[in-house]
Amino acid sequence: MDEITISDFHNLLRQDPSNGPALVIHYLEAIKEHDSTLKTLITINPEALKSAEEKATETETFNKNNTPYPVLHSVPVILKDNYSTYNLPTSAGVSALKDLRTTNSEVVTRLLKAGAIILAKANLHEFALQGTTTSSLGGQTLNPYDAGRTPGGSSGGTAAALACNFGLVGCGTDTMNSLRSPASACGIVGFRPSTGRVSCAGLVPVSDTQDCAGPMGRRVCDVRIMYGVMKDEDGDAHDGQNGSTSISIPRRGPSRQVRIGVLEAYFPIEGSCSEPELLSENEIVQDIIRTSLSSLASQDENITLVPIPESSHPDWSITTLLAKADTQAFEFKHYLDEFLQSPFITSTPHRSLESIIQSGEYDQKAATHVMTAALEDPETYSPHSAAHEERLKYIASLKESLHDCFNAYDIDALAYPHQRQLPVKIGATMQPGRNGVLAALTGRPAICIPGMLF
Repeated sequence: MDEITISDFHNLLRQDPSNGPALVIHYLEAIKEHDSTLKTLITINPEALKSAEEKATETETFNKNNTPYPVLHSVPVILKDNYSTYNLPTSAGVSALKDLRTTNSEVVTRLLKAGAIILAKANLHEFALQGTTTSSLGGQTLNPYDAGRTPGGSSGGTAAALACNFGLVGCGTDTMNSLRSPASACGIVGFRPSTGRVSCAGLVPVSDTQDCAGPMGRRVCDVRIMYGVMKDEDGDAHDGQNGSTSISIPRRGPSRQVRIGVLEAYFPIEGSCSEPELLSENEIVQDIIRTSLSSLASQDENITLVPIPESSHPDWSITTLLAKADTQAFEFKHYLDEFLQSPFITSTPHRSLESIIQSGEYDQKAATHVMTAALEDPETYSPHSAAHEERLKYIASLKESLHDCFNAYDIDALAYPHQRQLPVKIGATMQPGRNGVLAALTGRPAICIPGMLF
């Protein structure tokens, strides 16, 4: 049953309802055999098999009456452990929150209504604040293709688990890179929807401006199905918080070519680099992505690649965007405290970030400036500060410049590698060379697809 799709699985259920529990057993056995080493998961749902058996009875009824299945009927889903769940702890990977209990987040409610089974909750980089998937509760997740490297992050547990066939599909979050970085590192598909399309209510927050929830899977078809369930019914009518406006995507006629802009500035290592290993890794990445794009265009005459030179747009360098626009440090404490005091919480040992830090029950090596900034300088690092307002203004101008680029080159999408280098080796605390912040700040949808699929 490895590499099975949702459609394939539902076809098997039509043949024999017992294939539902059999698939859950298959995943649980694989987890038991391999995850003590890989550390992709934090919590396994003890009721998963029981749920599968109950749904097998439902399957018999659906089959007998020739009734369509609910979209995610009996589908085992892996959730990043910052999605609130009423029957499983929600920790965000932090030891201090190991006993946190919640109601269901809005997305989890949608998944369950669509017939999904929550199989497990996955490890993540602590508080979803970096890209190596290291946490005080879940430890260091390993890359399933190279155990000496990380799986990216912060949704690295979900990505690695799916790559290992521990579940059929999964969910992650993305504040700057976190759905796409581990998808890139683990060879799966990760989709960051337009900001606001999927509710973040009940998710452990980082930044109200940048947070986004999205699906992950081994195939685009499964990610598309998951997104259809996860998105708000009125999601197309808005585009997130802070007054952002809806993004209009032009629709091509059947005879008009799809024009893909190739964002040249995001291919080489940023800045001056003399490290032979990084330069070699970047050559590998560039070769894979450029070859994949060329192959895609050669196989479909309706696809045109349009080079977007660096000189044709403002400074979109990652260094500049992080320095002038990233809102994480300004919003993290405020929105985390708000979440810990919200109706989603039914029991918690901590009601504030300050309390968590004072407990010492977190991985100090995994901690970042984002985690401590508002405690060290609350006047500056606040969503109500002048510095934060300046960042929102910069984001507004960034959105305009990206819109202008799409219009100037008459393009439908931008293509570039999500990571300019390979996933870092175990022991590193940060994953540099990631390109995800442009989509995170502008609210544009972004999908990471393995180059080999082209």
